[in-house]
This record gives sequence, structure tokens and C-alpha cells, in this order.
Amino acid sequence: MTKSVSLGLAERARALAQMPVLEGCPPGEVEQIAARAHVMLFDNGDVIVPEGEEGLGFYFISDGRVKVLRNGEEIAALGAGDFFGEVSLLEGTVRNASVVADGTTTCIGILRSFFRPLLARNPRLALRILDIETLRFTEEQGADQAG
Repeated sequence: MTKSVSLGLAERARALAQMPVLEGCPPGEVEQIAARAHVMLFDNGDVIVPEGEEGLGFYFISDGRVKVLRNGEEIAALGAGDFFGEVSLLEGTVRNASVVADGTTTCIGILRSFFRPLLARNPRLALRILDIETLRFTEEQGADQAG
């Protein structure tokens, strides 16, 4: 069961400023993101995003860990400072994997309606997200061939 956590703007901005992908973002931009972000707490085993669903949000992990599952198989594990949900937002496709809380996990979510214009205004952030997505895809392909 997802619980919304009430954090003030300053706390959300501080949490977002800790995210490596936002490093170098102007403080004003981070505050704009924080103003639109919502903080959610997930219990162990909660499905944060289900595979095959339309992607409506992008998530930063501020505390805890998640498992990324495709067809029920774990393909990645992410922790604090990581993000997920970018593929369906950038490509306009359905979720290509499920993300499940691995223990108590706190995420900061941003809706697609805000996220896409944000990337249009901040191409460096978009490129950084794409670089990380490419790295993950490459690692995933390597794992597939090793297994």
C-alpha cells in the first residue's frame, strides 16, 4: 500500500539535489522539479510500476532499494540516488519492466506532463538520463549473454 509522505518544498529540493543525475542542475530548476514532485513510501514487495502499464511517472529513489523485473525475472536492482520510469516517458511506450520495492523504499515521483517539458528546457539533463539508460541497457545485454 503506497503512502504519500508530506515533505515541504525545501526538503524535497534537498532530497532531489542529492540525486547524481541532477548534479549540475541550477538550484532554480531543482526547486521547480521539487514543486511538482510528490514523495511516496512503499513497503517491501509493493509494485511501484507494473510492466505493460502506460508510463505516467518518473521516479527517483531517495531511500531504500527496488528490484526491476521483466517477465518475472530480476534484471536489475537499484538503490538510493537511482531513478526509473524514464524509458516509457522518453519513448512514449508502455512500461518495459515492473519495479518492486525491496524493503521499505521512499521515492520522489514526477508526472510525465511536467517531466517532458522539463527535459525540453534542460537538454543536458535529458542527455544524462539517456547516457544512464544506455549504460543500463548495455549491462542488461551483457548479463543476458552471460546467463
